[in-house]
Amino acid sequence: MKSKYFAIALVVALLVLSGCKPAVEQKPLENAVLKLKWLHQAQFAGNYVAKEKGFYAEEGINVSIEEFSFGNPTIGAVARGDADFGITGADELLLARAKGIPIKAIAVIYRINPVCAYSLKKSGIAKPADFIGKKVGLEMGTNVDLLYYAMMAKLGIDRSKIREIAIGYDASELLNGSTDVSTGYIINEPHQAIEAGYEVNTILMADYGAGIYADVIFATEDMLESKPMLVEGFLRATLKGWQYAIENEEEAVGIVMGYAKDRARSHEAYMLGQSVPLIHTGELRIGEMEKSGWEQTKRVMVEQGMLKESIDLESAYTVDFTRRAYGLD
Repeated sequence: MKSKYFAIALVVALLVLSGCKPAVEQKPLENAVLKLKWLHQAQFAGNYVAKEKGFYAEEGINVSIEEFSFGNPTIGAVARGDADFGITGADELLLARAKGIPIKAIAVIYRINPVCAYSLKKSGIAKPADFIGKKVGLEMGTNVDLLYYAMMAKLGIDRSKIREIAIGYDASELLNGSTDVSTGYIINEPHQAIEAGYEVNTILMADYGAGIYADVIFATEDMLESKPMLVEGFLRATLKGWQYAIENEEEAVGIVMGYAKDRARSHEAYMLGQSVPLIHTGELRIGEMEKSGWEQTKRVMVEQGMLKESIDLESAYTVDFTRRAYGLD
């Protein structure tokens, strides 16, 4: 009988002891800052999804997402260490490297560049050759005008027969008749004309040989060398976020609205919907870069006098982290 009571007492004691064990301490998340190339919008849906669905946290990272600011531009912020990762255009990254700024791309999000020309459908303007004799509005000082010039040169179209004027960053000039054709991003400005009740024609400049990698994720060379596990985890979570956003667009738009608080949901839904075929082309996994894509980016820039042929393209990007993120290495 005593042995029976002893056994019961032992079990109770063990249960008490096990209940009193201190909880295993969770390792604190490592902080990282991502600096965007523009203001909060669906262009960065994959990052917001990765944050809000806990994909970054699963990799042990607490990511703060900061929008672009003119006071602290993205490339400078990353180069100075104010941010750990950035999103910028491939052309801007190459220009920065030409100036000696040691940053490197680790993935491309927009494999197909969203720069486009657009017109009201009733105008009948549906291809670059139709621009002759028309007023074409150019968003200046961005890669919009760069790709327009590259497209027209590649097609051999005489620009002296076109009236080119500078415009703002919306569809106002097209809608008020100041232009017959305007330029911008297929994920953005054409929707303003659609919302105004018009059908539109869009002309993607990448379809005419004037394509360069658009949004690329980058970090400093020092970050890639000193914190490779952080870089790999950040990228794996980001790519997972984009995959989820593409497979769950409506939910992703809802997450975007938590960041883009002053924007219309209908516009963000349009932006994400238009972005999907530019990001997930079906040729490669999301984020994967090709040498040919970087060579085309360089070629366009060299032809437009923005870059010297001698720039070392191989050192501007690495595919190592996308391969690791997808478990290929």
